[in-house]
Amino acid sequence: MSMDTQVSLDGRERFRFRRGRDDIGRICCIFSTPKSRNVIRGTTLRGHGRTHYWLVRQVGEAAFGVRGVDGKFLPFHDEAVISADELLAEYTPEVAVFEDCMLPAAKRHGYRLAGDGPGSRPDGSVLRLDESNVRGLFELGLEYILAGLSTRGRNLIRELIRVKTPFSGKDQFLFNEFGIRLRKIDFLDGAVICYRRALKYTDSDDHLHYNLARAYYEQGQWWDCMRTLAGCFVLNPQLPLARDLVMLTHALARNDGLRIKYGKPPVPDGVARQAGLLAEGVHARDVTAPACAEAVRAEAGDRRKKELWLPGREAVGL
Repeated sequence: MSMDTQVSLDGRERFRFRRGRDDIGRICCIFSTPKSRNVIRGTTLRGHGRTHYWLVRQVGEAAFGVRGVDGKFLPFHDEAVISADELLAEYTPEVAVFEDCMLPAAKRHGYRLAGDGPGSRPDGSVLRLDESNVRGLFELGLEYILAGLSTRGRNLIRELIRVKTPFSGKDQFLFNEFGIRLRKIDFLDGAVICYRRALKYTDSDDHLHYNLARAYYEQGQWWDCMRTLAGCFVLNPQLPLARDLVMLTHALARNDGLRIKYGKPPVPDGVARQAGLLAEGVHARDVTAPACAEAVRAEAGDRRKKELWLPGREAVGL
């Protein structure tokens, strides 16, 4: 059954994006620019193929300190400050390079980042990839998307989802939150990956199963949607939003006009049958809902065994 400690439900409130929120971490990561770009005055860069790498850290709400990165993937030279607009227009975040190259190099050489930004210490600070940094980079990814730089933003978010470094706060709540935010800006593939990543931490959360089912519904991935909804019903047949989605799917399967109005693809016969079973459970006031859900999950398993299962976006997950 639903517990207060579970993740939040997708569909309750619209989140209003706002730069400078108090709970957003400050960014510190490697960024790249094309080698042809005019470098910061007074800075001599070491080459990294066709790109230049920079260590960028946030020093104000809309100000970022930039240093060059040498051949050992260590920052060098004095820090120059650029604006948020410059960062968005000219720099590409490289989370994997930061995690796989700079962080190990900084640890080997005992590098500490000195500076006068908020929270810095006289003896410098250790470079790290923690929850605060990941949240800041996630917000930057949304900024890229909202600024029309969709490819850059989506690539950043995909890299963040695949971060290997363990850190406090890397759990189902973080990835569920990211999934909700991504669904609301119509980055459905990213939302699905986030929800599936969250389910790796817990498979017994009805809210997570619903959130993933809703993302599949919006993609028009009927089989994935119905299988995930069935899992939600097994855990909690009384979840109102899940019941509403079942009833909507059942209605769309029976009414082509309504389906076209909602802009959805045709509902396969098997999905329509499963939606009908779950809808019967809803009408029966939950007496038969868990049994119906188990039947739907069993049919999905049979489809896998017969190699008739349609995986939809599952192949995108981790």
